[in-house]
Amino acid sequence: MTREELAAEFPLGPDSLPQPGVLQGRVEPFTPPASRIFPGTVRDCWIYVPVQYDPTTPACVLVVQDGAEHLKPERRWHIPTVLDNLIHRREIPVMIGVFVNPGTIPAVVTGARARDNRSFEYDSRGDAYARFLLEEILPEVARRYRLRSDPGSRCLMGGSSGAVCAFNAAWERPREFGRVLSIVGSYTALRGAHDLPPLVRITEPKPLRVFLQSGANDLRVFAGDWWTANLEMLSALTYAGYEVEHVWAEHAGHDEFHGSMVFPAALRWIWRNHPEPISAGVNSRQPLQKFLCRGEDWRLVPGSYERAAAIASDSQGRVIFADPETGTLFRIAADGSAVRLAEAGPGVAGLACGANGVILATRPEHRAIVALDRKGGVSRVHNGIAAVGVDVAPAGLLYVTEPSQRRLWRRDADGQWSAEEFESFRPRGIRLSADQGRLVVTSTEAVDAQVYTVQGDGSLADGAPFYRLHQPAGAIGSGAGAVAAGRPGWVLFATSLGLQLGMAGGLIAGLIALPEGARAVGVAVGGADGDEIYLSTGRQVFRRRIRPKAELWG
Repeated sequence: MTREELAAEFPLGPDSLPQPGVLQGRVEPFTPPASRIFPGTVRDCWIYVPVQYDPTTPACVLVVQDGAEHLKPERRWHIPTVLDNLIHRREIPVMIGVFVNPGTIPAVVTGARARDNRSFEYDSRGDAYARFLLEEILPEVARRYRLRSDPGSRCLMGGSSGAVCAFNAAWERPREFGRVLSIVGSYTALRGAHDLPPLVRITEPKPLRVFLQSGANDLRVFAGDWWTANLEMLSALTYAGYEVEHVWAEHAGHDEFHGSMVFPAALRWIWRNHPEPISAGVNSRQPLQKFLCRGEDWRLVPGSYERAAAIASDSQGRVIFADPETGTLFRIAADGSAVRLAEAGPGVAGLACGANGVILATRPEHRAIVALDRKGGVSRVHNGIAAVGVDVAPAGLLYVTEPSQRRLWRRDADGQWSAEEFESFRPRGIRLSADQGRLVVTSTEAVDAQVYTVQGDGSLADGAPFYRLHQPAGAIGSGAGAVAAGRPGWVLFATSLGLQLGMAGGLIAGLIALPEGARAVGVAVGGADGDEIYLSTGRQVFRRRIRPKAELWG
Protein backbone atom coordinates (compact mmCIF):
# COMPACT_ATOMS: atom_id res chain seq x y z
CA MET A 1 0.00 0.00 0.00
CA THR A 2 1.13 3.58 -0.68
CA ARG A 3 1.67 6.04 2.13
CA GLU A 4 -1.51 7.82 1.10
CA GLU A 5 -3.50 4.58 1.29
CA LEU A 6 -2.00 3.75 4.68
CA ALA A 7 -2.80 7.21 6.00
CA ALA A 8 -6.40 6.76 4.86
CA GLU A 9 -6.73 3.32 6.46
CA PHE A 10 -5.06 4.40 9.70
CA PRO A 11 -6.17 8.01 10.27
CA LEU A 12 -5.07 10.01 13.26
CA GLY A 13 -7.77 10.84 15.77
CA PRO A 14 -8.37 14.09 17.66
CA ASP A 15 -6.03 12.99 20.49
CA SER A 16 -3.13 13.35 18.06
CA LEU A 17 -4.07 16.87 16.97
CA PRO A 18 -3.97 20.21 18.83
CA GLN A 19 -7.24 20.85 20.66
CA PRO A 20 -8.84 24.14 21.68
CA GLY A 21 -8.14 25.10 25.26
CA VAL A 22 -5.25 22.64 25.68
CA LEU A 23 -2.00 24.36 26.58
CA GLN A 24 1.11 23.04 24.88
CA GLY A 25 4.11 21.75 26.75
CA ARG A 26 7.62 22.56 25.64
CA VAL A 27 10.38 20.42 24.13
CA GLU A 28 13.94 21.35 24.96
CA PRO A 29 17.17 19.73 23.74
CA PHE A 30 19.93 18.51 25.99
CA THR A 31 23.26 16.83 25.38
CA PRO A 32 24.16 13.96 27.71
CA PRO A 33 27.69 13.66 29.05
CA ALA A 34 30.23 11.33 27.47
CA SER A 35 29.04 7.77 27.92
CA ARG A 36 30.96 5.27 30.03
CA ILE A 37 28.66 2.42 29.02
CA PHE A 38 28.82 3.10 25.27
CA PRO A 39 32.27 4.70 24.98
CA GLY A 40 32.90 7.12 22.13
CA THR A 41 29.24 7.67 21.30
CA VAL A 42 27.56 11.01 20.83
CA ARG A 43 23.81 11.53 20.65
CA ASP A 44 21.07 14.14 20.83
CA CYS A 45 18.30 14.07 23.42
CA TRP A 46 15.19 16.12 24.14
CA ILE A 47 12.94 16.66 27.16
CA TYR A 48 9.20 17.24 26.95
CA VAL A 49 7.76 19.22 29.87
CA PRO A 50 3.97 19.57 30.20
CA VAL A 51 2.46 22.80 31.47
CA GLN A 52 1.05 20.84 34.41
CA TYR A 53 4.52 19.97 35.72
CA ASP A 54 4.91 21.12 39.33
CA PRO A 55 8.51 21.35 40.60
CA THR A 56 7.32 20.37 44.07
CA THR A 57 5.85 17.06 42.84
CA PRO A 58 7.91 14.34 41.12
CA ALA A 59 6.55 13.47 37.67
CA CYS A 60 6.21 10.15 35.89
CA VAL A 61 8.62 9.40 33.05
CA LEU A 62 8.18 8.28 29.43
CA VAL A 63 11.46 7.36 27.73
CA VAL A 64 11.22 7.19 23.92
CA GLN A 65 13.95 5.49 21.89
CA ASP A 66 14.83 6.92 18.45
CA GLY A 67 13.91 10.29 19.93
CA ALA A 68 14.40 12.46 16.84
CA GLU A 69 12.31 10.16 14.62
CA HIS A 70 9.44 10.26 17.09
CA LEU A 71 9.54 14.07 17.20
CA LYS A 72 9.42 14.65 13.42
CA PRO A 73 5.98 16.06 12.44
CA GLU A 74 5.93 14.08 9.19
CA ARG A 75 6.25 10.82 11.14
CA ARG A 76 2.70 11.30 12.51
CA TRP A 77 3.56 10.45 16.10
CA HIS A 78 2.88 13.96 17.45
CA ILE A 79 3.88 12.65 20.87
CA PRO A 80 4.05 16.06 22.63
CA THR A 81 0.55 16.87 21.33
CA VAL A 82 -0.84 13.52 22.46
CA LEU A 83 0.71 14.02 25.90
CA ASP A 84 -0.70 17.56 26.06
CA ASN A 85 -4.21 16.29 25.34
CA LEU A 86 -4.23 13.24 27.60
CA ILE A 87 -2.54 14.98 30.54
CA HIS A 88 -4.97 17.91 30.16
CA ARG A 89 -7.91 15.50 30.48
CA ARG A 90 -6.17 13.60 33.30
CA GLU A 91 -6.35 10.37 31.33
CA ILE A 92 -2.67 9.79 32.03
CA PRO A 93 -0.54 11.17 34.88
CA VAL A 94 1.68 14.19 34.54
CA MET A 95 4.91 12.99 32.98
CA ILE A 96 8.23 14.15 31.63
CA GLY A 97 9.07 12.82 28.18
CA VAL A 98 12.69 11.87 27.50
CA PHE A 99 13.53 11.39 23.81
CA VAL A 100 16.86 9.62 23.34
CA ASN A 101 18.65 9.10 20.05
CA PRO A 102 20.83 6.05 19.48
CA GLY A 103 24.52 6.79 19.61
CA THR A 104 26.95 7.29 16.79
CA ILE A 105 30.74 7.23 16.94
CA PRO A 106 32.22 9.94 14.72
CA ALA A 107 34.83 8.87 12.20
CA VAL A 108 38.35 10.17 12.66
CA VAL A 109 39.69 9.32 9.21
CA THR A 110 38.80 11.90 6.57
CA GLY A 111 36.01 10.64 4.34
CA ALA A 112 35.12 7.70 6.58
CA ARG A 113 31.56 7.17 7.81
CA ALA A 114 30.50 7.52 11.43
CA ARG A 115 29.71 4.24 13.18
CA ASP A 116 25.99 3.71 13.69
CA ASN A 117 25.58 2.25 17.18
CA ARG A 118 21.81 1.75 17.00
CA SER A 119 21.61 -2.00 16.49
CA PHE A 120 24.39 -2.62 19.00
CA GLU A 121 22.61 -0.57 21.67
CA TYR A 122 19.03 -1.55 20.84
CA ASP A 123 19.12 -5.18 19.67
CA SER A 124 21.67 -6.54 22.15
CA ARG A 125 20.37 -8.44 25.14
CA GLY A 126 21.74 -7.77 28.61
CA ASP A 127 21.48 -4.80 30.98
CA ALA A 128 23.83 -2.33 29.25
CA TYR A 129 21.10 -0.08 27.87
CA ALA A 130 19.13 -0.18 31.13
CA ARG A 131 22.25 0.93 32.98
CA PHE A 132 22.82 3.63 30.35
CA LEU A 133 19.39 5.09 31.09
CA LEU A 134 19.66 4.70 34.86
CA GLU A 135 23.21 5.90 35.28
CA GLU A 136 23.68 8.44 32.49
CA ILE A 137 20.42 9.74 30.99
CA LEU A 138 17.84 9.90 33.77
CA PRO A 139 20.22 11.47 36.32
CA GLU A 140 20.85 14.29 33.84
CA VAL A 141 17.13 14.84 33.37
CA ALA A 142 16.65 14.69 37.15
CA ARG A 143 19.08 17.60 37.53
CA ARG A 144 16.51 19.73 35.74
CA TYR A 145 13.19 18.17 36.76
CA ARG A 146 11.92 16.07 39.65
CA LEU A 147 11.17 12.51 38.52
CA ARG A 148 9.47 9.58 40.16
CA SER A 149 11.77 6.58 40.54
CA ASP A 150 9.32 3.75 41.25
CA PRO A 151 9.01 1.24 38.35
CA GLY A 152 5.29 1.78 37.95
CA SER A 153 5.94 5.44 37.17
CA ARG A 154 8.41 4.76 34.37
CA CYS A 155 7.46 3.70 30.84
CA LEU A 156 9.85 2.74 28.04
CA MET A 157 8.71 3.08 24.43
CA GLY A 158 10.23 2.28 21.08
CA GLY A 159 9.60 1.03 17.58
CA SER A 160 11.28 -1.86 15.77
CA SER A 161 14.70 -2.37 17.39
CA GLY A 162 13.78 0.45 19.77
CA ALA A 163 10.85 -1.67 20.98
CA VAL A 164 13.17 -4.59 21.73
CA CYS A 165 15.44 -2.15 23.51
CA ALA A 166 12.53 -0.90 25.65
CA PHE A 167 11.31 -4.39 26.53
CA ASN A 168 14.78 -5.75 27.20
CA ALA A 169 15.69 -2.85 29.51
CA ALA A 170 12.53 -3.41 31.56
CA TRP A 171 13.06 -7.18 31.51
CA GLU A 172 16.58 -6.75 32.88
CA ARG A 173 15.61 -4.11 35.47
CA PRO A 174 11.94 -4.62 36.41
CA ARG A 175 12.52 -2.91 39.75
CA GLU A 176 13.34 0.25 37.79
CA PHE A 177 11.01 0.13 34.75
CA GLY A 178 7.48 -1.28 34.93
CA ARG A 179 5.76 -0.29 31.68
CA VAL A 180 6.65 -1.04 28.04
CA LEU A 181 5.09 0.25 24.84
CA SER A 182 6.31 -1.85 21.90
CA ILE A 183 5.64 -0.82 18.29
CA VAL A 184 6.48 -3.34 15.52
CA GLY A 185 9.03 -4.90 17.87
CA SER A 186 12.03 -6.73 16.39
CA TYR A 187 11.83 -9.89 18.50
CA THR A 188 13.88 -11.69 15.88
CA ALA A 189 17.38 -13.11 15.37
CA LEU A 190 19.26 -9.84 15.03
CA ARG A 191 21.29 -9.96 18.24
CA GLY A 192 19.40 -12.50 20.31
CA ALA A 193 15.96 -10.96 20.83
CA HIS A 194 14.38 -14.17 19.48
CA ASP A 195 15.46 -15.78 22.78
CA LEU A 196 13.26 -13.44 24.80
CA PRO A 197 9.88 -15.22 24.31
CA PRO A 198 11.25 -18.59 25.52
CA LEU A 199 12.76 -16.85 28.54
CA VAL A 200 9.46 -15.10 29.26
CA ARG A 201 7.72 -18.49 29.24
CA ILE A 202 9.95 -20.09 31.88
CA THR A 203 11.07 -17.17 34.05
CA GLU A 204 9.26 -16.34 37.26
CA PRO A 205 6.92 -13.50 36.17
CA LYS A 206 8.11 -9.94 36.64
CA PRO A 207 5.83 -6.97 37.47
CA LEU A 208 5.66 -5.55 33.93
CA ARG A 209 2.78 -4.19 31.86
CA VAL A 210 3.37 -4.52 28.11
CA PHE A 211 1.54 -3.16 25.07
CA LEU A 212 2.32 -4.76 21.69
CA GLN A 213 1.50 -3.44 18.23
CA SER A 214 2.28 -5.09 14.87
CA GLY A 215 0.61 -6.27 11.70
CA ALA A 216 0.53 -8.95 9.05
CA ASN A 217 2.58 -6.79 6.62
CA ASP A 218 5.47 -6.38 9.03
CA LEU A 219 9.05 -7.21 7.98
CA ARG A 220 10.15 -10.60 6.66
CA VAL A 221 13.93 -10.61 6.17
CA PHE A 222 17.01 -12.73 6.89
CA ALA A 223 16.61 -12.26 10.65
CA GLY A 224 13.04 -13.56 10.81
CA ASP A 225 9.37 -12.73 10.49
CA TRP A 226 8.41 -9.71 12.63
CA TRP A 227 4.69 -10.53 12.58
CA THR A 228 5.05 -14.10 13.85
CA ALA A 229 7.72 -12.96 16.31
CA ASN A 230 5.27 -10.49 17.85
CA LEU A 231 2.62 -13.22 17.98
CA GLU A 232 5.10 -15.44 19.81
CA MET A 233 5.92 -12.68 22.29
CA LEU A 234 2.23 -12.12 22.97
CA SER A 235 1.74 -15.86 23.46
CA ALA A 236 4.65 -16.03 25.89
CA LEU A 237 3.52 -13.03 27.93
CA THR A 238 -0.03 -14.35 28.12
CA TYR A 239 1.15 -17.85 29.10
CA ALA A 240 3.29 -16.43 31.90
CA GLY A 241 0.51 -14.26 33.31
CA TYR A 242 1.66 -10.75 32.39
CA GLU A 243 -0.49 -7.66 32.09
CA VAL A 244 -0.38 -7.49 28.30
CA GLU A 245 -2.50 -5.87 25.59
CA HIS A 246 -2.06 -5.98 21.85
CA VAL A 247 -3.43 -4.38 18.69
CA TRP A 248 -2.91 -6.06 15.33
CA ALA A 249 -3.97 -5.00 11.84
CA GLU A 250 -3.89 -6.94 8.58
CA HIS A 251 -2.36 -4.14 6.50
CA ALA A 252 -0.09 -2.75 9.20
CA GLY A 253 3.56 -2.88 8.17
CA HIS A 254 6.95 -1.89 9.50
CA ASP A 255 6.10 1.79 9.71
CA GLU A 256 4.41 4.33 11.97
CA PHE A 257 0.91 4.43 10.43
CA HIS A 258 -0.98 1.92 12.54
CA GLY A 259 1.20 2.50 15.60
CA SER A 260 0.68 6.26 15.60
CA MET A 261 -3.08 5.82 15.19
CA VAL A 262 -3.38 3.56 18.25
CA PHE A 263 -0.73 5.44 20.28
CA PRO A 264 -3.18 7.53 22.38
CA ALA A 265 -5.21 4.43 23.30
CA ALA A 266 -2.01 2.56 24.06
CA LEU A 267 -0.94 5.32 26.44
CA ARG A 268 -4.28 5.19 28.24
CA TRP A 269 -4.00 1.43 28.67
CA ILE A 270 -0.35 1.42 29.70
CA TRP A 271 -0.99 4.06 32.40
CA ARG A 272 -4.41 2.89 33.56
CA ASN A 273 -4.93 2.71 37.32
CA HIS A 274 -1.62 4.42 38.03
CA PRO A 275 -0.24 4.39 40.74
CA GLU A 276 -1.72 1.00 41.63
CA PRO A 277 0.91 -1.79 41.60
CA ILE A 278 1.43 -3.80 38.43
CA SER A 279 0.54 -7.46 38.94
CA ALA A 280 2.77 -10.40 38.06
CA GLY A 281 1.85 -13.97 37.20
CA VAL A 282 -1.92 -13.66 37.43
CA ASN A 283 -3.47 -16.74 35.75
CA SER A 284 0.00 -17.90 34.74
CA ARG A 285 0.12 -21.37 33.21
CA GLN A 286 3.78 -21.88 34.08
CA PRO A 287 4.70 -25.10 35.91
CA LEU A 288 6.89 -22.85 38.04
CA GLN A 289 3.76 -21.32 39.55
CA LYS A 290 2.75 -24.78 40.78
CA PHE A 291 6.24 -25.39 42.13
CA LEU A 292 6.52 -22.15 44.09
CA CYS A 293 4.19 -21.12 46.90
CA ARG A 294 2.16 -18.10 45.81
CA GLY A 295 2.70 -15.04 47.94
CA GLU A 296 5.92 -16.34 49.48
CA ASP A 297 9.25 -14.86 48.48
CA TRP A 298 12.84 -15.34 49.57
CA ARG A 299 13.50 -14.95 53.30
CA LEU A 300 16.89 -14.06 54.68
CA VAL A 301 18.53 -16.61 57.00
CA PRO A 302 19.75 -14.49 59.94
CA GLY A 303 22.96 -15.21 61.82
CA SER A 304 26.43 -13.99 62.70
CA TYR A 305 28.04 -15.19 59.47
CA GLU A 306 29.76 -12.69 57.15
CA ARG A 307 29.94 -14.73 53.94
CA ALA A 308 28.21 -17.79 52.52
CA ALA A 309 29.11 -19.86 49.47
CA ALA A 310 29.12 -23.66 49.58
CA ILE A 311 25.82 -25.10 50.82
CA ALA A 312 24.39 -28.63 51.16
CA SER A 313 21.76 -30.67 53.00
CA ASP A 314 21.71 -34.06 54.68
CA SER A 315 19.21 -36.91 54.32
CA GLN A 316 16.92 -35.31 56.94
CA GLY A 317 16.81 -32.02 55.06
CA ARG A 318 19.06 -30.15 57.48
CA VAL A 319 21.09 -27.48 55.70
CA ILE A 320 24.69 -26.43 56.30
CA PHE A 321 26.80 -23.79 54.62
CA ALA A 322 30.33 -22.43 54.82
CA ASP A 323 32.05 -19.09 55.07
CA PRO A 324 34.48 -19.55 52.17
CA GLU A 325 37.24 -17.43 53.70
CA THR A 326 37.37 -18.67 57.28
CA GLY A 327 36.01 -22.16 56.63
CA THR A 328 33.51 -21.82 59.47
CA LEU A 329 30.50 -24.10 58.97
CA PHE A 330 26.99 -23.08 59.99
CA ARG A 331 23.84 -25.13 60.38
CA ILE A 332 20.38 -23.66 59.81
CA ALA A 333 18.42 -24.30 63.01
CA ALA A 334 14.74 -25.16 63.37
CA ASP A 335 13.90 -21.48 63.88
CA GLY A 336 15.49 -20.59 60.54
CA SER A 337 18.61 -18.92 61.91
CA ALA A 338 22.22 -19.87 61.21
CA VAL A 339 24.26 -21.24 64.13
CA ARG A 340 27.97 -21.94 64.20
CA LEU A 341 28.74 -25.65 63.77
CA ALA A 342 32.43 -26.40 63.18
CA GLU A 343 35.69 -25.25 61.59
CA ALA A 344 36.75 -26.89 58.31
CA GLY A 345 39.67 -24.59 57.55
CA PRO A 346 39.91 -21.61 55.18
CA GLY A 347 39.07 -21.81 51.50
CA VAL A 348 36.02 -24.11 51.55
CA ALA A 349 34.51 -24.38 48.07
CA GLY A 350 32.23 -27.43 48.24
CA LEU A 351 30.19 -29.32 50.85
CA ALA A 352 28.41 -32.66 51.07
CA CYS A 353 26.69 -34.51 53.91
CA GLY A 354 27.50 -38.21 54.37
CA ALA A 355 26.31 -40.95 56.70
CA ASN A 356 26.54 -40.71 60.49
CA GLY A 357 26.65 -36.92 60.42
CA VAL A 358 29.95 -36.72 58.55
CA ILE A 359 30.48 -33.57 56.48
CA LEU A 360 32.83 -33.48 53.49
CA ALA A 361 34.46 -30.20 52.53
CA THR A 362 36.75 -29.29 49.64
CA ARG A 363 39.54 -26.72 49.94
CA PRO A 364 40.96 -26.34 46.41
CA GLU A 365 43.57 -23.71 47.24
CA HIS A 366 45.03 -26.14 49.78
CA ARG A 367 44.50 -29.14 47.45
CA ALA A 368 42.66 -30.90 50.24
CA ILE A 369 39.41 -32.76 50.90
CA VAL A 370 38.53 -33.01 54.59
CA ALA A 371 35.90 -34.81 56.67
CA LEU A 372 34.31 -33.47 59.84
CA ASP A 373 32.71 -35.85 62.32
CA ARG A 374 29.79 -35.13 64.66
CA LYS A 375 32.14 -33.67 67.27
CA GLY A 376 33.82 -31.33 64.80
CA GLY A 377 36.97 -33.37 64.44
CA VAL A 378 38.73 -32.83 61.11
CA SER A 379 40.53 -35.54 59.13
CA ARG A 380 42.08 -35.54 55.67
CA VAL A 381 40.30 -37.58 53.01
CA HIS A 382 42.77 -36.75 50.24
CA ASN A 383 45.72 -34.47 49.62
CA GLY A 384 46.74 -33.34 46.16
CA ILE A 385 43.37 -32.81 44.42
CA ALA A 386 42.26 -29.20 43.94
CA ALA A 387 38.67 -30.36 44.36
CA VAL A 388 35.70 -27.98 44.23
CA GLY A 389 32.43 -29.91 43.94
CA VAL A 390 31.83 -32.94 46.15
CA ASP A 391 29.09 -35.46 46.88
CA VAL A 392 28.97 -38.76 48.72
CA ALA A 393 26.76 -41.83 48.31
CA PRO A 394 25.37 -43.69 51.35
CA ALA A 395 27.86 -46.54 50.81
CA GLY A 396 30.75 -44.09 51.16
CA LEU A 397 31.44 -43.65 47.46
CA LEU A 398 32.86 -40.21 46.86
CA TYR A 399 32.68 -37.99 43.76
CA VAL A 400 34.60 -34.74 43.37
CA THR A 401 35.33 -32.28 40.59
CA GLU A 402 38.67 -30.66 39.82
CA PRO A 403 37.93 -27.90 37.27
CA SER A 404 41.51 -26.66 37.06
CA GLN A 405 42.56 -30.05 35.67
CA ARG A 406 39.28 -30.82 33.84
CA ARG A 407 38.82 -33.96 35.94
CA LEU A 408 35.93 -35.79 37.57
CA TRP A 409 37.19 -38.03 40.39
CA ARG A 410 35.61 -41.09 42.04
CA ARG A 411 36.66 -42.91 45.18
CA ASP A 412 35.30 -46.46 45.25
CA ALA A 413 34.33 -48.64 48.21
CA ASP A 414 37.94 -49.87 48.55
CA GLY A 415 39.26 -46.32 48.82
CA GLN A 416 40.80 -46.33 45.34
CA TRP A 417 40.70 -43.12 43.33
CA SER A 418 40.14 -42.86 39.56
CA ALA A 419 39.51 -39.88 37.29
CA GLU A 420 37.76 -39.09 34.03
CA GLU A 421 39.45 -36.34 32.04
CA PHE A 422 37.74 -33.90 29.68
CA GLU A 423 39.18 -32.00 26.73
CA SER A 424 37.26 -28.76 27.21
CA PHE A 425 34.58 -29.33 29.88
CA ARG A 426 35.64 -28.06 33.32
CA PRO A 427 33.45 -29.92 35.85
CA ARG A 428 32.58 -27.84 38.89
CA GLY A 429 29.20 -28.42 40.57
CA ILE A 430 28.21 -32.01 41.34
CA ARG A 431 25.26 -33.73 42.99
CA LEU A 432 23.70 -37.18 43.05
CA SER A 433 20.03 -37.45 42.23
CA ALA A 434 17.71 -38.11 45.14
CA ASP A 435 17.44 -41.80 44.19
CA GLN A 436 21.25 -42.04 43.84
CA GLY A 437 20.89 -43.35 40.28
CA ARG A 438 22.29 -40.36 38.43
CA LEU A 439 25.15 -37.95 38.88
CA VAL A 440 24.69 -34.37 37.62
CA VAL A 441 27.80 -32.33 36.84
CA THR A 442 27.93 -28.65 35.87
CA SER A 443 30.49 -26.27 34.44
CA THR A 444 30.36 -22.48 34.59
CA GLU A 445 31.82 -22.29 31.08
CA ALA A 446 29.43 -24.76 29.43
CA VAL A 447 25.84 -24.44 28.31
CA ASP A 448 25.01 -28.08 29.07
CA ALA A 449 25.13 -29.95 32.36
CA GLN A 450 26.40 -33.53 32.14
CA VAL A 451 24.46 -36.51 33.52
CA TYR A 452 25.87 -39.97 34.24
CA THR A 453 24.23 -43.24 35.17
CA VAL A 454 25.61 -44.57 38.48
CA GLN A 455 26.39 -48.30 38.20
CA GLY A 456 26.00 -50.81 41.03
CA ASP A 457 29.66 -50.49 41.99
CA GLY A 458 29.54 -46.69 41.87
CA SER A 459 31.24 -46.38 38.50
CA LEU A 460 29.79 -43.97 35.97
CA ALA A 461 28.40 -44.70 32.51
CA ASP A 462 26.41 -43.15 29.67
CA GLY A 463 27.61 -39.58 30.22
CA ALA A 464 25.76 -37.03 28.10
CA PRO A 465 25.21 -33.24 27.93
CA PHE A 466 21.70 -33.80 29.27
CA TYR A 467 20.45 -30.41 30.53
CA ARG A 468 20.60 -27.49 28.09
CA LEU A 469 20.72 -24.46 30.39
CA HIS A 470 19.78 -20.90 29.48
CA GLN A 471 22.65 -18.47 29.44
CA PRO A 472 22.95 -14.69 29.74
CA ALA A 473 23.35 -12.64 26.59
CA GLY A 474 26.94 -12.63 25.39
CA ALA A 475 28.08 -15.20 27.95
CA ILE A 476 30.30 -18.15 27.05
CA GLY A 477 28.41 -20.54 29.32
CA SER A 478 25.50 -20.69 31.73
CA GLY A 479 27.59 -19.83 34.78
CA ALA A 480 26.25 -22.97 36.51
CA GLY A 481 28.47 -23.47 39.52
CA ALA A 482 26.30 -25.55 41.84
CA VAL A 483 23.42 -28.00 41.62
CA ALA A 484 20.87 -29.49 44.03
CA ALA A 485 18.49 -32.43 43.65
CA GLY A 486 14.86 -32.82 44.72
CA ARG A 487 13.22 -36.08 45.71
CA PRO A 488 10.76 -36.47 42.82
CA GLY A 489 13.63 -36.26 40.34
CA TRP A 490 13.97 -32.59 39.52
CA VAL A 491 17.20 -30.61 39.92
CA LEU A 492 18.06 -26.95 40.53
CA PHE A 493 21.02 -25.23 38.91
CA ALA A 494 22.57 -22.08 40.35
CA THR A 495 23.31 -20.03 37.20
CA SER A 496 24.01 -16.47 36.18
CA LEU A 497 20.34 -15.95 35.25
CA GLY A 498 18.95 -17.42 38.48
CA LEU A 499 17.91 -20.87 39.68
CA GLN A 500 17.01 -23.04 36.70
CA LEU A 501 14.59 -25.87 37.42
CA GLY A 502 15.29 -29.04 35.45
CA MET A 503 12.85 -31.87 34.91
CA ALA A 504 13.85 -35.53 35.21
CA GLY A 505 13.83 -35.76 31.41
CA GLY A 506 16.51 -33.11 31.04
CA LEU A 507 14.32 -30.11 30.13
CA ILE A 508 14.39 -26.74 31.90
CA ALA A 509 10.88 -26.02 33.14
CA GLY A 510 11.42 -22.77 35.04
CA LEU A 511 13.78 -20.03 36.06
CA ILE A 512 13.39 -18.74 39.62
CA ALA A 513 14.23 -15.09 40.22
CA LEU A 514 16.83 -14.21 42.83
CA PRO A 515 16.55 -11.67 45.63
CA GLU A 516 17.27 -8.13 44.47
CA GLY A 517 20.95 -7.63 43.74
CA ALA A 518 21.84 -11.24 44.55
CA ARG A 519 23.78 -13.79 42.56
CA ALA A 520 23.42 -17.56 42.68
CA VAL A 521 26.54 -19.13 44.21
CA GLY A 522 25.14 -22.24 45.87
CA VAL A 523 21.81 -24.05 46.11
CA ALA A 524 20.39 -26.78 48.35
CA VAL A 525 17.07 -28.53 48.96
CA GLY A 526 16.08 -28.72 52.62
CA GLY A 527 13.20 -29.32 54.99
CA ALA A 528 11.97 -32.63 56.33
CA ASP A 529 9.72 -33.01 53.29
CA GLY A 530 12.14 -31.41 50.85
CA ASP A 531 9.82 -28.42 50.72
CA GLU A 532 12.36 -25.61 50.98
CA ILE A 533 15.09 -24.39 48.69
CA TYR A 534 18.13 -22.53 49.96
CA LEU A 535 20.29 -20.06 48.07
CA SER A 536 23.74 -18.79 48.99
CA THR A 537 24.82 -15.57 47.33
CA GLY A 538 28.42 -15.24 48.47
CA ARG A 539 27.42 -13.11 51.43
CA GLN A 540 23.97 -14.24 52.52
CA VAL A 541 21.70 -17.26 52.63
CA PHE A 542 18.02 -17.15 51.68
CA ARG A 543 15.30 -19.76 51.88
CA ARG A 544 11.98 -20.19 50.11
CA ARG A 545 9.13 -22.66 50.45
CA ILE A 546 8.21 -24.83 47.47
CA ARG A 547 5.79 -27.61 46.56
CA PRO A 548 8.31 -30.29 45.61
CA LYS A 549 5.88 -32.75 44.05
CA ALA A 550 4.40 -30.32 41.55
CA GLU A 551 3.92 -31.59 38.01
CA LEU A 552 6.51 -29.73 35.93
CA TRP A 553 5.19 -30.45 32.46
CA GLY A 554 2.89 -27.75 31.17
